[in-house]
Amino acid sequence: MALKRRTKISAAFSMSSMTDIVFLLLIFFMITSTMVHPNAIKLLIPKKATKKVVVEKYLNVRVTESGRYYVDGKRFGTDNVETGLINAFSSSDRAIVRLRTDRNASTGHVARILDIAESNGIKVILDIR
Repeated sequence: MALKRRTKISAAFSMSSMTDIVFLLLIFFMITSTMVHPNAIKLLIPKKATKKVVVEKYLNVRVTESGRYYVDGKRFGTDNVETGLINAFSSSDRAIVRLRTDRNASTGHVARILDIAESNGIKVILDIR
């Protein structure tokens, strides 16, 4: 008995369904990538200011590498630098502190001056050369 199959089994693979899936995934990732917002820092850039600051006097404060403080050329220790800075600042309302530091000065000593200025409402400018 010679029975023949009427349908032949084909070993060929159809790629049309695979390309449909790839295009659907591509569209999905393109849509979802536009919805993701990167974590960026929002900067508020000031606009052009027309106010002019009137400075009557600069108080020169210097911090040395060895931890010595000088307020307008007078040497102060770590204990009495706060009183010296407040006394020098109280003589003028429109004074601004110009803070100069040595290159190898400790950041702790500089932070001490900044803390004193902040707690007493004194404006500080870092003079970097």
